[in-house]
Amino acid sequence: MKLLVFAMLGMIALGGLLGALASRLRYVLTDRHLKVTLFGLCLRRIRLADIESVSKRQAHRAEKWYNTLKPAHRILVIRRRRGLFKDFIITPRNRYVFKTELEQTLAKVQTVDANQRPDCLPLVQGKSPSQNGRA
Repeated sequence: MKLLVFAMLGMIALGGLLGALASRLRYVLTDRHLKVTLFGLCLRRIRLADIESVSKRQAHRAEKWYNTLKPAHRILVIRRRRGLFKDFIITPRNRYVFKTELEQTLAKVQTVDANQRPDCLPLVQGKSPSQNGRA
């Protein structure tokens, strides 16, 4: 009987600890990544170039990173291009503010990527692409 009581108390304490840790999750936007951090340590990172869209509606099974016990009106779904679970769910405090910041950062990343990609094949020593062995 004592073992059962201690097991129940241990499960309650573990649940409280996990709930407290989940409330300390933070979402950080950098120039190249969206990071999920716990006490400043990166737990999960998604490349901004891999993000397809951002919405508040979930369509598929998802990887969930909640930082609240009541995520109903805080859910933000990030749709990725690759991965087993393409939907990535976070719960920022102000989801529309975070969504706007994320979309602005995505626009910057897309313009930087577009500027770095060459529109034509490079020339080698003044030769045309057909002379470089590329037809």
